[in-house]
Amino acid sequence: MKNIYFVQADITADIKGKSAYLPYTAGVLVASAFRSEAVSKNCCFKEFIFYRENIEDVISRMDNPSFVGFSCYSWNTEYNKALAKKVKEKFPHCLIVFGGHEVGDSFDLLEENSFIDVLCHGEGEETIRNLLEAYVLDKPFDNVANISFRKISGGYSRTASVAQETLDYPSPYLDGWFDDILKKHPDTTFNATIESSRGCAYRCAYCDWADAKSKIRFAPFDRLVKEIKWLSDHKIAFVWGADANFGLNDRDLELVDELVKIKNETGYPERVRWNYAKNKSENVFAIVKKLKDCNLDRIGATLSFQSLSPVVLENIGRKNLSLDFYKELLAAYHKENMRCYSEFILGMPGETYESFTSGMATLFEIGQHFVFDVYSCIVLPNARMNEKSYIEKHGIKTVRKEMLRDHASVSSFDIPEYNNIIIETNTMSREMWIKSTMFCWLAKTLHGSGFLRAFAIYLYYEMGIGYDVFYDKALDYFEKNKDLFISELYYEIKNKTENISLGKKNKALVFKPSGDINWTESEYMSLKILEKLDLFFEEIEPFLKQFNIPEDVYKDLMAYQKAIIRRPDEKEQEISLNYNIHDYLQKIYVNEYHPPEKKKIILRLVDSTVYDNWPDFARFVVWYGKMGWSSYKDDVTEIV
Repeated sequence: MKNIYFVQADITADIKGKSAYLPYTAGVLVASAFRSEAVSKNCCFKEFIFYRENIEDVISRMDNPSFVGFSCYSWNTEYNKALAKKVKEKFPHCLIVFGGHEVGDSFDLLEENSFIDVLCHGEGEETIRNLLEAYVLDKPFDNVANISFRKISGGYSRTASVAQETLDYPSPYLDGWFDDILKKHPDTTFNATIESSRGCAYRCAYCDWADAKSKIRFAPFDRLVKEIKWLSDHKIAFVWGADANFGLNDRDLELVDELVKIKNETGYPERVRWNYAKNKSENVFAIVKKLKDCNLDRIGATLSFQSLSPVVLENIGRKNLSLDFYKELLAAYHKENMRCYSEFILGMPGETYESFTSGMATLFEIGQHFVFDVYSCIVLPNARMNEKSYIEKHGIKTVRKEMLRDHASVSSFDIPEYNNIIIETNTMSREMWIKSTMFCWLAKTLHGSGFLRAFAIYLYYEMGIGYDVFYDKALDYFEKNKDLFISELYYEIKNKTENISLGKKNKALVFKPSGDINWTESEYMSLKILEKLDLFFEEIEPFLKQFNIPEDVYKDLMAYQKAIIRRPDEKEQEISLNYNIHDYLQKIYVNEYHPPEKKKIILRLVDSTVYDNWPDFARFVVWYGKMGWSSYKDDVTEIV
């Protein structure tokens, strides 16, 4: 019997056993392979390795492995390499197989890593089953499609590429492949993945999700319902939906109905999250509402743009819906008190500083004032953007950026993982990339987290000053006034950004009052500002005064901004105003603009859930609440 191991090291897993994802990708490969009679008769499956454990500890408990399969993505590839090397050193006859998104369509990994024997290209269920069958029956690998392998005689060989035509594969949940994990880790809170479809109709240049050789396929509906029941029975906390465009198919609403039904009956799963379809908004809206009504929604709908530049969209092969449509959709979500967030990608071909900042301003103009993420453009091994002709055409230059796990203990960082990010193109220099990145962090902090949102909105609607102009001027203010507390914070983040652009070591951002935890740039800036909030408003006043806001309005905006922000040490405040600032802003949030009305008002602003210490405040407000959704006091009443 040949001993088989599969590795899917989870970067989100807590090594102390508090939480982890069940290794779904490895699980479906094993479940499919062991349906083969040749495999099941000749192989003994030993273990899924899913924690980022100490490598020596893993090696010490391995029992003469014959075959070790590694599922690779950017968050675990370096760990996989380090472990595979040690396996090969101790067990030289063991077959080392690498597959997953990080395996490109070349021999590179074989050439660079002598301990790897086989690469699997593309989807793996049929490939791994056929490879294991050939291995145990001692047949040549030449007839196993979709692999590259190291030949005994020297050199490498690549077999034919064949697309998988189905998604009707065995379920690792229903076939019991995770039962042993659950039994051995009774105190771990497990998260899981569900995949109702695979493939993507779109061909965005930055994405490796779509495979031009395969069509969109759907898993059997009855199997999915049984998997949901399994997830509930085993008290799975969080479920990640692996679909590229959930909601595109009408049956997705039926699947959500099944999920809601069992959630209401058992309380599990606790939360779910999907990647939603961009061109089926009515389905997505209905799905998010269903999930919200039973408290299953974790983060709401994704209204992603990636860019609002026509040049960029042309270069990446993407087409967005009209801005008027998105404006109405955002208003509908806000009126129903439903969450939605938006995404941009920085560094794509054709983008400039002006087009990027203008795009973010447009996002605010159509009503997205709360949660928006901006990601560095990663060049993925199997994306069109990684093709040599595409790189040369657009003058793409990348650096290797070390990934730091957000919201994890810095002491838990072991073997660094990396992404190749774009820091320069024909249209954006490295310097402009740095400036764009800093604009992004300022906008996310000062607008998304709400510190200057009221001022920015007032200036846009009442004085015609664009959001891009406002935050560009803020950037310039911090650059020129280096002695300010807020400027020191700005330069700390800028120095980190410059180092990243040069390929230097990425710096963890630790806010000491919350413990040894790494925060994102905007979260870190928000926490540091909250720690010295009164000083922040004192230092920002000269910047705000330059816009010549009428004095009585200015005083109201400042009083409101100071009072509305949640702090870990404050339950409520009362403020006297001369204008209906709160009502004015609330209407704008749902795209119903009315000029501010002059009237005497006393507002009582209450935080209905006070976290009176930094660790809890940081976790529940800044992290779980995404700050933008929970940065303001939530119980605001007009007394007079």
